[in-house]
Amino acid sequence: MRKNVSIRNRFLAPALVLLLPLVLAAALSGAAPDRSAGQTAAPGPGEFPLSAGTTWVYQAVVRWSAPGSTATQEKLIAWKMEVERVIPRGNLVAAVIKGFPRDLDGSKGDTKPAESLIVESGGAKFYWIPPAAFAKTLARLENPADKLDNLTTDDEIFLQLPLEQGNKFCDMTGMIRTDGFYCWVAEEPQVAGLSGVKGIPAGDHTAYPVHFLTADEATSYDFVPGIGITRYSFQIHGTQSDTELRLEEFHAGSH
Repeated sequence: MRKNVSIRNRFLAPALVLLLPLVLAAALSGAAPDRSAGQTAAPGPGEFPLSAGTTWVYQAVVRWSAPGSTATQEKLIAWKMEVERVIPRGNLVAAVIKGFPRDLDGSKGDTKPAESLIVESGGAKFYWIPPAAFAKTLARLENPADKLDNLTTDDEIFLQLPLEQGNKFCDMTGMIRTDGFYCWVAEEPQVAGLSGVKGIPAGDHTAYPVHFLTADEATSYDFVPGIGITRYSFQIHGTQSDTELRLEEFHAGSH
């Protein structure tokens, strides 16, 4: 989404050595994220807590209707997402996740948490590798001879930091669309409603809503720096099939 500012001072002569502190100060100022605008831009890399042992416990509501019926059925369940292990590989960090919220998409609440992967690339882009591709991708990550070329694809990205209202991240087909469909889009940040959630660090927190729309489905989540996904929603248009998860407990793992 953003390229780091790179300042190259190629023509410094020895006579200008006394100006080096000023040059360094200017370079650091240009490279650092601007936080003067309050909560309009955040978070930076490392704000998604993916250390081993980190857990999120959600209250999930799953709704559906039986074929040929207009009556809506509803099931309330507790859902846990956890980081089982972390695999660092060069500029990639892969987290083995059990119970990613998308496991519940289109279900009746009887789905069991599955293993999948979140791959952080370059400290800013996060890709979700679904259960169907988990074993194959994990084998590549555990193979030191694998250079991991094309490990992820643009259509697997679900988060790119820092977040600002209107930012988009998806594959190139979605990026060139002008209707906002088939691409993750960041919405206006808001105060995170985390009152009563166990394990939340003290202080004010800001939620960054993100949504993905298609002709048939709507998916959205709230991302809170230092905590992760605090709300998740999935709905199939024109049906009674929808899922809503809200965070109830958060426990940070070891670093």
